[in-house]
Amino acid sequence: MGKRKHLASSLDHLFRREYSKLVALLAAKYAARNIDLVEDAVQDALLKAMQVWSYHHTIPDNPTAWLYRVANNRLIDLLRRQKFQVDATDEILLNAGTDPALPDFDQVLPDEMLTMIFACCHPSLSEAEQIMLSLKLLGGLSVREIAASLFKKEEAVKKVIYRAKQKFKSKTIELQPPDNADLNKRLQVVLKVLYLMFNEGYKATEGDQLIKKEICEEAIRLAYLLHQHRFQETPHLNALLALMCFNAARFDTRIDADGNLLTLAQQDRERWDQEYIQWGLYFQQLSARGREISEYHLEAGIASLYVTAPSFPETDWSAILMHYDALIQHNPSPVIALNRAVVLGKVAGPAKALAAISVFESRPDLENHHLLYSIKADLLLLQDEYESAAALLKRAIDLTGNAIEKRFLRNKLAGIDI
Repeated sequence: MGKRKHLASSLDHLFRREYSKLVALLAAKYAARNIDLVEDAVQDALLKAMQVWSYHHTIPDNPTAWLYRVANNRLIDLLRRQKFQVDATDEILLNAGTDPALPDFDQVLPDEMLTMIFACCHPSLSEAEQIMLSLKLLGGLSVREIAASLFKKEEAVKKVIYRAKQKFKSKTIELQPPDNADLNKRLQVVLKVLYLMFNEGYKATEGDQLIKKEICEEAIRLAYLLHQHRFQETPHLNALLALMCFNAARFDTRIDADGNLLTLAQQDRERWDQEYIQWGLYFQQLSARGREISEYHLEAGIASLYVTAPSFPETDWSAILMHYDALIQHNPSPVIALNRAVVLGKVAGPAKALAAISVFESRPDLENHHLLYSIKADLLLLQDEYESAAALLKRAIDLTGNAIEKRFLRNKLAGIDI
């Protein structure tokens, strides 16, 4: 049973990582207008891999090549069934046979991935369409995960993605790198996509994992590919890389040996990944070369103060609060406001923090967000208001889709003596 569970976990990590690669490779080969069929073929290949590899209890030495062959052959089958949509170019591709020579993945993938992400952020799509389509195709995120990360309803997200795909196909967006001027215009949306990808991986919306490292690592990998492109190596990108590296440094300490969530105060700082921290400091230094301070700079500044503090009690909460005060001017999102309230509680006490939350807690996009209730509960516990805190924790538990976070909240609730 343990071996089977480990294999299932390995496959989940692998499929998350491979999905965007396969979509990018096949979309580049068979044109953007076939994106629906590309997705269908990739999903069929992943399903077949799940069946075959689970049966044999092993994963091939080169899973990317295995999946690429299966997905490519499946896509050819799908295209042949829709011959009325196949033009002369498609016929040449189809006649090439169903057992193609494998591309040099190490050489081809970086270019195809970057091309695909900029294609998803084509100016003919609205910003919302660009972001949601990118998260779906390149992040491999589910509709529910995208909805949670953007504070949107699932049905609304489905409609936007459908509309984006129709534009993506009907306008026959060329999967070619845009010129340098166009690259710069699209970069800000690309960075937002990578930021949202990383955040979803860092704190998963649903499932039995708190962290989906493969999503975070894919976001870091794509950001680093951009960094290596001399036209895209900007202060904003460097700040985003710094932020992701600082947070990635704490991956292995956020869960204990029994799978329980650990707060920042409980984490073993000796186990924080010093290499990631050093990379974070390097990118943070590079990000200071620009004249503009972005929200990525401010969030990276907050993250650096967390990971460089000698101990939890020695954390410079006042400096972090100053960063949050500036950050909320850039992005008045409810999650940032809630996180600021937590820090305000450290600096000025729980009553001040609760008063700050009362200003924005009636926002419709917070009504069903578990963080509102769990954070308020923590602040009320500091004021010995146990019954009110317990009621809020129950509400947070009901709203939490992540199994590890749900268990953490239940343990906290069980510890309240009322």
